[in-house]
Amino acid sequence: MSRRHIAGRTLTASALLVTIPVSASCAADENAGAKPATVVAREISASPPLPSADEVGQLMRRLLDTSVSNAEKLELIQGIGSDPELPNRVADAPRQGGATIALTITGTRAAPPGMIADGTASINNSTPHPLIVNFVAEDGKWKVEKAWYCQIAFSFMVASPACPT
Repeated sequence: MSRRHIAGRTLTASALLVTIPVSASCAADENAGAKPATVVAREISASPPLPSADEVGQLMRRLLDTSVSNAEKLELIQGIGSDPELPNRVADAPRQGGATIALTITGTRAAPPGMIADGTASINNSTPHPLIVNFVAEDGKWKVEKAWYCQIAFSFMVASPACPT
């Protein structure tokens, strides 16, 4: 790049940096009689403590267990109440296809705005592949993030009005 071109860019950037404060001060003079902006502070509730890898592993196994009620599973998943039968349809889908799923959760960590559980998953005893499960804090507890859960539903070919395409 030529020196002239670089100098032109530097000059343009410098002009912008000078113009912005001048424009702001002119606008401030015009609004001298205006009322100051009001800032509303919202209370941010603390997230629940991070669960252990074992606790998340148990939660994930419950989600895949068709003998666990949909009502109980709805409490573990964010925002899918519009389709209360979805959890067991998702849990049953692999079995309908003759597949078994094995999950291992190896750790949990804070990942704003929520939590991530790391682990592995395998289908029909295949080589385990990395797995990352996203969680959100809701109602004082950790729930599987809706977007993540819907992605799993789609991958199992389970459609739901709770998971728009």
